[in-house]
Amino acid sequence: MYLDYFELKEAPFSITPDPRFVYLTAQHRDALAHLLFGINQGGGGGFVQLTGEVGTGKTTLCRLLMAQVPETVRIALVLNPMQQPIELLRTICDELRIVLPKRSASIKELTDALTHYLLESYAAGLRVVLIVDEAQNLSFEALEQIRLLTNLETPTQKLLQIILLGQPELRELLAREELRQLAQRITARFHLAPLTSEDTVAYVEHRLAVAGRRKPLFSRDAMRELHRLTHGYPRAINVIADRALLGAYARTHDVVDAKMVRAAAQEVAGHRVKLGNRFRVALMAATVVLLLSVLALRSHWAASPSMPRQAAPVTIAPSPELRSFAAFEDAATAANVVAGWWGTATLGDEADCGQWRAGRALCARLRLNATMLRELDRPLVLVLRRQGASQWLALRRLKPDAVQVAGPQRLAERSWVEIEPEWLGDALLVTEAPQVYDGTVLGVGATGALVERVHAALHAFDGHEATVPGRYAAETAERVRRLQAHYGLRPDGVVGPETLALLVALGTEGPRLSDRIDEKAFVSAPQQ
Repeated sequence: MYLDYFELKEAPFSITPDPRFVYLTAQHRDALAHLLFGINQGGGGGFVQLTGEVGTGKTTLCRLLMAQVPETVRIALVLNPMQQPIELLRTICDELRIVLPKRSASIKELTDALTHYLLESYAAGLRVVLIVDEAQNLSFEALEQIRLLTNLETPTQKLLQIILLGQPELRELLAREELRQLAQRITARFHLAPLTSEDTVAYVEHRLAVAGRRKPLFSRDAMRELHRLTHGYPRAINVIADRALLGAYARTHDVVDAKMVRAAAQEVAGHRVKLGNRFRVALMAATVVLLLSVLALRSHWAASPSMPRQAAPVTIAPSPELRSFAAFEDAATAANVVAGWWGTATLGDEADCGQWRAGRALCARLRLNATMLRELDRPLVLVLRRQGASQWLALRRLKPDAVQVAGPQRLAERSWVEIEPEWLGDALLVTEAPQVYDGTVLGVGATGALVERVHAALHAFDGHEATVPGRYAAETAERVRRLQAHYGLRPDGVVGPETLALLVALGTEGPRLSDRIDEKAFVSAPQQ
């Protein structure tokens, strides 16, 4: 409602976990490092524990973790831990796609099947990780069953790594005497605290910048009040900041002040209260998030010009055969297909963006959403995640109700409803390096034809004209930073190979997702 008024391209405080809006503070980076350590240590065994209050970003970190794990890792994610031990084992087997001898298998049969899978994975050089979210809801019996899973090992290696995510109650639970054996196996612990006042300011400004805002929108007093009322909980910040923007829009104010933030907090809470208690804030935020999630879900499934959905409200998950029909098992193969659509040299054996020499194709790892796919309008590689493993789709065309992709054997058409649940927003953009590009990184003070091309692409992004088209000025660096932040690149303000790949995509040459292509070259993926 207020996007055009505040010169925003999209809602900056949406509750959906769009990876482009993720802001990692120092403690969030440390927490993510702890989780990656828990996976990368492989057969080191033991538990990794991450705790934090409601709304501090545990689930967001979990999604980032799953997007960054090595290709040799298989993940079983348990979202509902309130299960009996036998149900929990069955859930783990289902997550890992373990074929069970019968659905009514006993605990011994489930454990035997899991052990066999873990041994086969170990022999194939794979690591298996179990992630349990909301682990504070695990029963004593379920926790003991999980502990017993760490006994699955070879003479030198543990076969299963376990990560427990939960609220502070998880620490209290694991401190109990009857769970001392499990607590002794925890090799890494990290507690996620709320944002500091400085981090709150940076968090809000980051989300506004990604949404396209070029000028400050919250006053200093408003920022201080926002932190005081929310105690730095990101989810509560999102809910109150969004409501404050709506209030400013209704009153035709250009900047949100502290009074508007207080009014927004009171409206969200439903009555006049001083939001000083962290648990009250968390409960309030969770309630609002639930209500907004329902509304967002209804809107998400409605017909949308950015990415229309199929009319059927229920879809059947495709079989493994269908999943592999149009997906590549490595990024380089998919990226080389997209490079071929540009008519340029291939990337080589590895899709390592930013490392290609002049004269070769360029690539950039971006974070997008469905709307941005259409805005960018370029063929690219979608990175899909399932069961901790990655697959890559070489996306050639967007249709009103489907996408057309190149698979390892032939071209295929697939439903967006099938793809979207497995896509977390990661994409690999491949473009052709300009002829004048010699591998030099462009920064303030650079001049020449390539700088002119940079300014032309930036004009397509923000509509601004460069004061001196042939010179890379300080204002150019600032515009580049905004471009980089919008698409999920590191906002350093210089044009290296990845940023150049994105700038080429903003130009006028090359293939587009909206191109009309030979429909006979595509075949529909078989339906179940």
